[in-house]
Amino acid sequence: MPNCIPLLGEFIALITTLSWSIGIFPFTEAAIRMGPNPVNHIRLFLAVVFLTLLSIIFLPLSFIELFTSPMPEHWLWFGASGVIGLALGDYFGFTSFVILGPRVGSIFTTLAPAAALFAGFFMVGERINVIGIIGIIITISGVIWLTLSRSSKAAMKDHEIGNVRKGIVFAVLSAVCQGIGVVLANKGFETQLNNSDLPFFQATWIRMISATVIIYMITISQGKLKEITQPVLENKNNGLIYTLGGTIFGPVVGVSLSMLAVSLLHNKPSVAQTIFSLVPVFVLPLSYLFYREKITSKAILGALIAITGVVVLIWRDEILKLFV
Repeated sequence: MPNCIPLLGEFIALITTLSWSIGIFPFTEAAIRMGPNPVNHIRLFLAVVFLTLLSIIFLPLSFIELFTSPMPEHWLWFGASGVIGLALGDYFGFTSFVILGPRVGSIFTTLAPAAALFAGFFMVGERINVIGIIGIIITISGVIWLTLSRSSKAAMKDHEIGNVRKGIVFAVLSAVCQGIGVVLANKGFETQLNNSDLPFFQATWIRMISATVIIYMITISQGKLKEITQPVLENKNNGLIYTLGGTIFGPVVGVSLSMLAVSLLHNKPSVAQTIFSLVPVFVLPLSYLFYREKITSKAILGALIAITGVVVLIWRDEILKLFV
């Protein structure tokens, strides 16, 4: 999809980030009430239903054409992107948000651009220079600063779902999965440019249905379907309304816009993922609004350091030119 408006892809990516940031809070509340695994399952199912209906109405395509019009390469790359970025990445993310809280957990999303850069180097020919490496180091330094600060440590407490160490490990794994997922989606749009045009909305649908099928197949094979669906069927602690809200802002609006941004930022998955990783900037004030969490100067400084690294990643080529 050609980008005729300057910085349109970056602007769409920014709106995506805002939508995801809002969605974190109802998802976190739902995961606390029903558990992260049931929430991950039901939000994927709900997203497939919404996206199927919207695709049939607005593309417009018949239900059969949703399956038959994409090329096999589209199913391969967008499907893999959905499984890694949505099924795995969001499961790790939900669990980390429950343990660490939305504010601290979201900071780890700043690690995703590094994963996107390294994956993009091998898959779509992205190149990383010394300035890019410095940007990665700055980003990681900001994350370490935040997680090692006394106030942030006090806010992170062991949870019945897992301890703080598990929360940090899952947050890192979530960021890695998200970064790789964006690169795989970019590969899918690269296939589109060489062969046929696939609407970004249909690409979102492929990612979502692939993630849903895989995660339910795994759950059924483990004999845990009843265990996973029981809290949903019971609407445990009234968690469904929060799941619905998170689904609208996350998988439906947010993921759809992210695919539009990736299609506009052709062969620049790390730029898209870098903008997506600005979630902590939005989450800090939203955490205050929703949970009245105190925003300390150290938390702000840690976030600013991390975001500075993200900006350096975006402009790594331009910065390098200043020194050569």
